[in-house]
Amino acid sequence: MTPRPLTRLRAVPPQRLLGWAALAYAGLLVVGAVVGAEITLRSKTRWVKGDFVPVGRRGNSVYLPTSPETLSRGVVGIVPLRPNRGHAVLGPGQIVGTLVRREIGEERGVLPHGSLAWVSSFVYNGTPAQLGVPYEDTAVPTPLGEMPAWHIPPTEGERDAVVILIHGHGGQRSQALRMLPALRRTGTGSLFVTFRNAFGAPRSGKGYHTLGDEEAEDVLAALEWAREAGYRRAVLYGFSMGGNIALSVLRDRFQPFPIPVTGVMLDCPALDWRDVIRANGQRYGLPPFVAGHIGRAVQALVTRRSGQDFDAVDQLAAASRFKVPILLWHGTRDRTIPVGQSDALAAARPDLVEYHRVDGAKHIRCWNLDPHKYDLTLEAFIERVLPDSNQGEHHA
Repeated sequence: MTPRPLTRLRAVPPQRLLGWAALAYAGLLVVGAVVGAEITLRSKTRWVKGDFVPVGRRGNSVYLPTSPETLSRGVVGIVPLRPNRGHAVLGPGQIVGTLVRREIGEERGVLPHGSLAWVSSFVYNGTPAQLGVPYEDTAVPTPLGEMPAWHIPPTEGERDAVVILIHGHGGQRSQALRMLPALRRTGTGSLFVTFRNAFGAPRSGKGYHTLGDEEAEDVLAALEWAREAGYRRAVLYGFSMGGNIALSVLRDRFQPFPIPVTGVMLDCPALDWRDVIRANGQRYGLPPFVAGHIGRAVQALVTRRSGQDFDAVDQLAAASRFKVPILLWHGTRDRTIPVGQSDALAAARPDLVEYHRVDGAKHIRCWNLDPHKYDLTLEAFIERVLPDSNQGEHHA
């Protein structure tokens, strides 16, 4: 009779088994390093994350099938595709049988019953026009080419201060449209920028990200654009990797700035990329020691392919050198960027950092759980770091 597999395995010499195990582990490290490095170095995407679902509507109530987005905590947005005639902001969800019911908080146009729609915790997937806000399509000149941007001028008065919004790794400008109404109430202008190698932006070399290092030069160019547009001071507002870019701009080699930067706002920022890479290995179920080995392999391969200097984008190590006030949000359920990074920054610089640790919020979804509180915090910070700025639209 043919021996069973277990019997055959027992007959293999232990040295050979150890060799096979070592070879398999090495293969795992190689595959993990290649995949991890590719994800780290490239991030182009033209779509804002969301689900496509059929819509049931009864009065002001919307009924949606269960999905990761429709079950998201807090506020979501929904855009009908056929016919594409509107946009709505939906309040927190409630399970009703096999469906999720959400109440319409805001509606522009029509959200028809029976339509197919995009639903997302990012709320918006278009331009500022989706909120009924007039804006200018513009571009920020850089040595690599023109970086697409949206400019929303102040609601009234002269151009005094501008908030420069920086999206994250694989992100889109529209992900920050949730915060636009609050920004307009502050009386500042807004500039939603892109950076090299992001979707729609010019490419550098092989198209690799430098995780905040060279991308900071594109935000510096945005400050020059703002100066030429008549602005006299600025606040930087970064999301995820955009937060690392904003802090990288503060380095001494970029100063003096074209216009003063009086504050920085950070939403779930990536502050230590080595920690991010290691944490994302564990996120996909790898044991900590395996995630640690793969993380180091990813770092080595990223550096070999792109010359990445991880020390240059370690903002926790640079914390002692920051000189401007920082407003910081981070969600405790963030599985992309560990909340411990923001904990560490707040602990290192309590003199500069106003920290809002949002219980239950996922990655850059702090606004969704309590939009009113988030907006009030944002507006108060801008009033503090931009005293006597133009007064814009006020709360109803």
